[in-house]
Amino acid sequence: HGHHALMRISAFGAVGGYDETFSHNEDAELDYRLRKAGYKIWMSGKTQMVYYPRASLSGLYFQYLGYGRGRAKNVLKHRVIPKVRQMVPLLVFPVVLLAAFSFVHWLAAMPLLLWASVCLGYGLVTAIRQRKADVALAGVSAMVMHLGWSVGFWLQLLGLGSRRGVA
Repeated sequence: HGHHALMRISAFGAVGGYDETFSHNEDAELDYRLRKAGYKIWMSGKTQMVYYPRASLSGLYFQYLGYGRGRAKNVLKHRVIPKVRQMVPLLVFPVVLLAAFSFVHWLAAMPLLLWASVCLGYGLVTAIRQRKADVALAGVSAMVMHLGWSVGFWLQLLGLGSRRGVA
């Protein structure tokens, strides 16, 4: 989801519109307030939009760094617990930090290697299914997105660095 192409302006106004202190995740924050006020969110496969992906891995990383910050800001503002699908990527940054201690014991690198294997395996399986070799890079993109999201979430949660996020 993440795109509010159509909405009732009366509902938008009734909950105060977007929280302009958010640079990312403002759509989910608005959805939270809309649902809390009794409004419904409908999704439709009949609507279409064009998405233009980031041109570089660093651009993708900073995009997801902002998304992670936005999600943490949403969690803090509304005192909600993230969903399981959001909590799993939260482990990525701690796993990367843990791997830095692999010089002490090689087991410290195992969670990082497992995560990397799952992501790269996902890309490979997807490429095979779609019969497109370049799709294998989806695993690399997944790793960049997970890492950026996790770092952004933790930085915002701990109150470190920029509060505004990066586009």
